[in-house]
Amino acid sequence: MILEQQYDYRPVTPWGGMQEMKMLLEKTDIRSKLEGLPLPISNSNYSISTLDIIESFWVSLWIGCFRFSHTAVVRMDEVINLL
Repeated sequence: MILEQQYDYRPVTPWGGMQEMKMLLEKTDIRSKLEGLPLPISNSNYSISTLDIIESFWVSLWIGCFRFSHTAVVRMDEVINLL
């Protein structure tokens, strides 16, 4: 069996399975369900959306982070931000 190799110049991330997690979030429509909850809203121009914080926390758990402060790993990854 011969395997063909192809090179790609698109960014690569160590979190390769995150596309499936994104599809799961979209399929379950969890974001719209969370929008219906009385979540706190910040009035600061520099604040991060409450829904984005919740989603990034879930994603960080899925990739193996075990502290809330590790969610910055998700926020700084260029490829995940493109999803």
